[in-house]
This record gives sequence, structure tokens and C-alpha cells, in this order.
Amino acid sequence: MALNNMEALKSEGMSRVAVDYVEGILQPKPTCDTWDQIQSFQARPDDLLISSYPKAGTTWIQEIVDLIQNGGDVKQSQRAPTHERFPFIEWTIPSRGLSVCWGSWYDHVKGWWQAKDQHRILYLFYEDMKENPKHEIQKLAEFIGKSLDDKLLDIILYHTSFSIMKQNPMANYTSVANEHMNQSISPFIRKGVIGDWKNYFTVAQNERFDDDYRKNMADTTLTLHFRFS
Repeated sequence: MALNNMEALKSEGMSRVAVDYVEGILQPKPTCDTWDQIQSFQARPDDLLISSYPKAGTTWIQEIVDLIQNGGDVKQSQRAPTHERFPFIEWTIPSRGLSVCWGSWYDHVKGWWQAKDQHRILYLFYEDMKENPKHEIQKLAEFIGKSLDDKLLDIILYHTSFSIMKQNPMANYTSVANEHMNQSISPFIRKGVIGDWKNYFTVAQNERFDDDYRKNMADTTLTLHFRFS
């Protein structure tokens, strides 16, 4: 009999992160414990916020940004693990009466798409990053206010490839203890490919997804160009 996720975690001696409520919203305990600091945080005009849905290329963009900011200095970008170089808040939002981690993907992508018309926001697409990473990295650099020559662009492109990041202990989260992230269950950096859903979805599941997607994306001008390989 196959173990479900929670049974697998228990069998490995792992436990879920403790949670509590802040202003009626369920949050991981570390977020609750530092809420006063979060509330009083004052952003500066040159601060950069990376806002992404989980497993949507967050670490990839973080590594690219770090290398851009550090002028392609690989040693400097490996000064500490990603989660120490990039302070982050991981939200857990209740949805439809249930405590669902991260909330609705639809709300996330549509909300930021709408916000880009009122604020200085660069909206990036994972599949565009895969199809033409040089172009997207250059676009990201220009948004940050940095100029990349071809040599520097190639350095960043190489060190942020999935094959290299997968071997980089400062990016692949292998520095995190097994009791918090056991990568023998699932590696943090997985395949980094598009279209892999075909290996997991049945035809019926894909039809249900397409129907749900059409319903939830009907009220937005945001169009995602799906690619399958």
C-alpha cells in the first residue's frame, strides 16, 4: 500500500510546520512570531520584491537577480543559501472554509496582472524563460537598472541553468536539514521542464483542469501561452 504524503513524512520522522492565525489569516508560526517586524517594515524606493506562486521558478529568478546585482560574481552569489540571501514571507491563506497553503493560483496571477497597470511591475512567464532565457534575463536586468554585456549575460545564463543550480548547494536547499526537507522524497530542484503534466494527468483530469481554467480565467485579459515540450 502506498503511503500518502503525511504518512511518508511521519515515516521519515518529519512533521508539518506549526501554524497560527494573524488577523484571521492562517500563517506559518515563524511568520506569526515576526509579524510586528513585518508590519513595521518600511520599503525603500530601490527595494525589489519577487512575488511568485510556489514551484513557479522562484529560486531560478532569485539566482538570476543575485547574479545581476553582483555583476556576475559567482563566488559572491554563493555566499549563503538562497533562503538566507532572500528574506521571504510564505503565506498560508484560508480558502472556501479550508486552510489551504498559498491560496488561489488564479487570484495570484490575476491580481498581479491587474496591479501592473498601476505600479512598476515586471511580469515574467516561466515558459518564456525556458524558451528564450537570454532575452528574459536581459529584460530583467533592464528592469533592475543594470546593463549586461554578452560575456556577463553568458555567465549568468550558465550558472542559472537547471543542471548547474541542481548541483549548487547554495541554491538546491541541500543545506537544509533532512527533518525539515528530506530530498530523498522529492528533490527541491526537480526537472525544470515544461509539459511534464502529460506524464501525470489522465485525459479526464486534463479535461477537468481545462474546464476549471476557462471558468476562472474568463474575467481577465491575461493570456498564458501553453507549450507542451
